[in-house]
Amino acid sequence: MTLQSGDLRKYNYFSGLSDSSLETLSKKLRTVSFPAGTEIISEGTVGESFYFVKEGRLEVTKKTKSGQTSRLSVIGSGQAFGEMALLTCSVRSSSVQAVTDVVLYELSKADFEDVILREAEFRLMLYDGVKEHGYYNRIKALQPFELLSPDKMYVLMARLAEKNYLPGEEIVVQGDKGDSYYIIKSGRVEVLKKKKGEEGYREIAVLGKGDGFGEEALIRDDPRNATCRAVEETTVLVLDKKDFNQIVKSSFVENIFPEEIALDTYLDDYLIIDARIPPEYEEEHIQGAINIPIEILREKCKGFDRTKKYITYCLNDSRGMVGAFILKSRGFDAKCLRGGVSGWEGPLMTGGDGVHRPKE
Repeated sequence: MTLQSGDLRKYNYFSGLSDSSLETLSKKLRTVSFPAGTEIISEGTVGESFYFVKEGRLEVTKKTKSGQTSRLSVIGSGQAFGEMALLTCSVRSSSVQAVTDVVLYELSKADFEDVILREAEFRLMLYDGVKEHGYYNRIKALQPFELLSPDKMYVLMARLAEKNYLPGEEIVVQGDKGDSYYIIKSGRVEVLKKKKGEEGYREIAVLGKGDGFGEEALIRDDPRNATCRAVEETTVLVLDKKDFNQIVKSSFVENIFPEEIALDTYLDDYLIIDARIPPEYEEEHIQGAINIPIEILREKCKGFDRTKKYITYCLNDSRGMVGAFILKSRGFDAKCLRGGVSGWEGPLMTGGDGVHRPKE
């Protein structure tokens, strides 16, 4: 089917192009249709076409580092997709699937390259779009944000601030009030902790690109319980407490109430994690629970079984919420036990032998 330049002019996407550019495009675009459920672009494949949506809705998805499928966005009439791989000569960075029956305008790779060489307006428009798209994907690829919904991602991008730190510079200081959440964009950060009565700090973790930190003080509304220091030149993205609560915490802290848990099968249904320190765990804990304190949960969860469901808890709610946040933001099915061990109506145990670890 041959298109007329007027067919394109009505779409905002092409409204800034000259008549000659529209005329050139209209001769090269062809109309294609796909039924709902069709995967039009597959992540990791070679790009062969650029598409513009005439009718219908499509979903853009990407595999996360944890192996889950994360929805990047939903696109509809007047939007385009597929240009990134063609402009950068790379494989497809995401998949695109039709949510409804769709009608698209398709431009082949050869014609796409010819048009961007000849038509400056079209080239500039695409490059501007790629810059915005590239920033979105870079932020989306950072671990705490992989599973955020697209609507929250766009709000998040407008709220993030960027800060740079030199080697040895402290980003967070133990004992200070927590007012921000941090995500490492580049570099490394060591997490240091000093117990009461100790003179020096001990290293409990080293964090790298994509890792987030600082959520515990925000969720618990407590002072910082560790110092975070740049190991090398480090750039972090910063989100203040209010935005963290509205955008991130609300997405990754889910509660479960004791009455929702079947006491005769709970150890078959869930892996229960006590997020307190060993002495608290030994004093009293939920029967069958394993003890993994918050400060080591980030590292230990790397080996967890993703097919299992997890419940985290503490005495009341605070560390349980932090535990649920850590796990759910990494793609695990995790909830915080509302009321903690204090509200638990099932069997309890006393005594233990310190830190317990889940079976491989």
